This record gives sequence, structure tokens and C-alpha cells, in this order.
Amino acid sequence: MRIAFACEVCSFDLMQEVKEHLAEQGHEVIDLGMKDPDEPDVFYNTAARVAKAVVDGSADRGILSCGTGMGVCLCANKFKGIYAGVAESATTARLHYVINRANVLCLGAWIVGRLQAFDIVDAYLDAEIGEGMPEERRKVQAAGFAKIQEYETQNFK
Repeated sequence: MRIAFACEVCSFDLMQEVKEHLAEQGHEVIDLGMKDPDEPDVFYNTAARVAKAVVDGSADRGILSCGTGMGVCLCANKFKGIYAGVAESATTARLHYVINRANVLCLGAWIVGRLQAFDIVDAYLDAEIGEGMPEERRKVQAAGFAKIQEYETQNFK
């Protein structure tokens, strides 16, 4: 899978390990974040680059990180076609995709540790839309996603 990936100054150390983990799993990591701790970047710059890569199709999904995960999440969600969610557990990350079709995962480096971050990204990337849900629930989720896209069309000009 092609993953647009970015971290910023608060999450640089942890996310370098996550990036290596993703590459070891066979994913193509498109690093759009800061590359050098001596040249810091901030959440709103990194989130915008990942959101654009997902929207334009150069990446299948995105992974972002800042101190809490919320800053990058808020910024990414300002782009039409981005459905970002903050996850602090593997279960939450998996359900973000299974239920809500989140195409960007956001992590907080002040919140999760190294092994937990690996579990979170693995669960998110291994998830399939509707996985494990009864057919009736899948229909509700699909209708909900369609409604979200309708709201997005109405509100993003």
C-alpha cells in the first residue's frame, strides 16, 4: 500500500521508528514530513501535504503524527475528501477504517508508545471496510458515509 506519511517536531523520534516498521511490512512510505530534527516543521504544514497526497491519489492512505494527534487531524479534515481520525488503540484505528472509511490515521506521540504505535498502524492498514459487521450494519455505515459526502459537498466550496 502507498502511504503518505508525515511527522512534525513533537513526534519525530517515534515516527521514524513507525516509518521503518511500515517499510518492513512492505508498504511504500511517501515521507512528506520533516526529515531532520535540526530543521523542525509544524503540524499544519505536514498535515496539509499528506491530505493533498491522499486526495490527489498519489497515496492510498495517510498517517500523520503530532504531540496529541489532534492538531494534524483537525488540519487534515479541512481538505475535501479527507476523513481523518485520531487513534489511541489498535481497536479504534481498525474501526476508524471499518466503520468510517477514515483515509488518514492520526497519532499522538505524547500519548502512544513505540509498540503501541506499531499495533495501531498495523490494525488500521489491515482493516477492510465493513469487516466483521452484519449486512444490515454495513448498509447503515454506507448510508452514513454517503451522507457525510453530501454534507461535504454542501459545505466545502
